[in-house]
Order: sequence, then C-alpha cells, then structure tokens
Amino acid sequence: MAVLCSNCSGKLVFNPAYQKLECSACGSRFDPEDVKDINADAQSKYYDTRVYTCAHCGAEIITSDTEVSTFCVYCGNPAINFSRIKKEYKPDGLIPFQITKEEAAAKIKEKFLANPFIPKEVKSKAVPENIRGIYVPYWIVNARFTEASYIQAEVNNGEKIVTKYYQRVGTCNFQNIPIDGSNILLDEVSSRLEPFYFAEAKEFDEDYLNGFYSNTSDMTYKNLQNAVAARCHELYSKEACSTVENGKSFVNDAAYWAYIQDDPLYMMMPVWFFTFIYKNEPHTILINGQSGKVVGTMPWSKKKIGMLFASVCLAILALMVLAAVGIAFDFGGLKDLYNIFIVVVALIAAGTVVPGLLGLRKIRNNITLTKADAIFKFVKKRQG
Repeated sequence: MAVLCSNCSGKLVFNPAYQKLECSACGSRFDPEDVKDINADAQSKYYDTRVYTCAHCGAEIITSDTEVSTFCVYCGNPAINFSRIKKEYKPDGLIPFQITKEEAAAKIKEKFLANPFIPKEVKSKAVPENIRGIYVPYWIVNARFTEASYIQAEVNNGEKIVTKYYQRVGTCNFQNIPIDGSNILLDEVSSRLEPFYFAEAKEFDEDYLNGFYSNTSDMTYKNLQNAVAARCHELYSKEACSTVENGKSFVNDAAYWAYIQDDPLYMMMPVWFFTFIYKNEPHTILINGQSGKVVGTMPWSKKKIGMLFASVCLAILALMVLAAVGIAFDFGGLKDLYNIFIVVVALIAAGTVVPGLLGLRKIRNNITLTKADAIFKFVKKRQG
C-alpha cells in the first residue's frame, strides 16, 4: 500500500536516478530502508497490491498504490477502475531500477529513431509517457548438470567440406542461473535481456515497487526443473561444440538432465516495457532497467525499403548498361577498362544487395519477436 512522506504526507515513489523514494508533492527523498509502512506486517510472507481492471479491454493491471499515472498498458485507455486488493508472495530480493523512464526512452531513440525507414507514427510514440516499468520475476538457481551429446561438424579439410561426428559426455555445476519465472513471457526474449548484475541486488522491500508494476511467478517446480535443464543444455552445448575442430558445428542429438541444488532464490528484475500498436498489430520493446540493454526492434516501412531497393537495382542496371554500351562501341579503345568496370559493379552489387537482404531477414526475425502475442499478453494480464 502507499507509503507517505513524513514531511507533507505526499505519496513516495522510487526514483531510479537517485536510488531513493521521492515525494511526488514536495520532492523530499528517503532511503527505502529508512521508510516503514506502519500498516505492513514485516513478518508476513505476503504483501498487498492493488488490482485495476480496464473498462475498455478487460485487462487486469496490478500495481502498488503509488503508480501515479495508471492506465491500461495494453490499449492505453485511461478508464481504469479499482477492482480489489490482492496479496502476493514476497520475493527474497530484487534489483532496483537503475535506468529512469526518460533514459529508457533515450535508449530507444538512440538505437532506432535515427533510422529513416521507421514510420513517423511509430517514432512519435516512443516517449516516456508510453513506457512502463515492470519488475519481472526470476528464479536464481544452482544446478548439477549431466549431458551426453552427439555433435555434427562441417569441416574444411583443405579440398572440400566434410562432415564429421563427435561425442561429448560431461557433468558440471552451474551457479546462479537466472530463469524467467513467468510461463507467458518468452524465454527467448527474457534471456536476451541478460545479464543482470546481482552485486546490486537488495533484500526485498516493497517500497522499491512504488511507482512500478510487478509480476509474480506462475511456474510450478516441474516447470522450473525443465527450464533449468534447457538453459544448462544451451550453455553446455555451446562449450561442447567449441571443443571440436574448427568449422560449423551443432549438437545433433543429446540426452541431459539437471538437478536443482539448494533452495532457488526468488528475485525481481527491472524491465522497461514500451508497448504500442502499429497497423492493428501489437509491438513491445524491452529495456533492461539495470543496464539499459534494448531488446526487440521497430517495424520498418516496407514501402520505403522497396523504393530504396528498386532505386539501387535501377542504378546498378543503368551502370551495367553504360558499361555494355562502352564495350560494344569500344570507346577510345577502353574495352579492358569497361570489363574491369563491370566486375567492380558486380562486386558492389553483391556486397550491397546480398548483405542487405540478409540484414532484412534478421530484422524480420526480430520484429517477429517484438510482435509476439505472448509478450503483449504478459504486459496485459501478468503484471502483478
């Protein structure tokens, strides 16, 4: 529930820029550890949150009582009605937001908005008012892992590419593996937010949540075991492949299992979510609230890309026609020079168009993640 300023009774909100609670009325600042809510039970394993329901789309928005500009993160509608008070399980700790909302918006602009292919209507939405901070649940796990791998490698023996096979078996211990605690937020997306630096972690104090949303874990222990095994397999396979001959290698088949050691720590990690609608499709950009790392990409204007591609192709075609004309008429005995010119034009075309197409493929894959409906549902329904 809301914690009030001792100077003026205004609501206190955590300010990442100062790592302090700041009064929204008089500007006074306090260390979270020095502020106590007289209504809170320090011995309880639970803390209170407030549930709001969007009258427009029905989404549930769950916050502390100090989210000063509550609106529906899903549809942007301000018609939010208080629904109920809900008790949530207290985490063991959290990493406070280090990046402010304004800095998160600047990170987005720095990475994307100078690009001329991003539509203006998308650029106009990348403002602090449309960015929301959410504490995402993570389990920090120690595990003992065993794997037997069958590795396939494509190796150049000097004459041709040959396929070779290798076997690797090993057991190792993994320490402090971060596992996203939500079944809805895609693991591929949450893993890209890493790393988080646990040296800056704090013992859980709900005052750090003031002014932010937060999510709670919905994983069963079986879910956690499977997620740990998959993450350890990913890390182990990368190292196993690095032990074979130089070449393109991958794990063709593997049997593996992981045993969780000790009790996992339940932690909250800071993430800024920038959600927006473009051409009736949801998009979400994530920013690591500790490091400022940006995950996702902006939609590009297909029309502008098509025009550029067509212009480049026409320019190359025109140059090749000019070169061919020069060869046909052998202007000034420069036939050899024109032959060289054709080769140069061909190389420029290959060096420009082909990487460009590969780059567009990568961007398209990133946009697919950015548009992932699961991420948007996380923002819509799983903010806790």
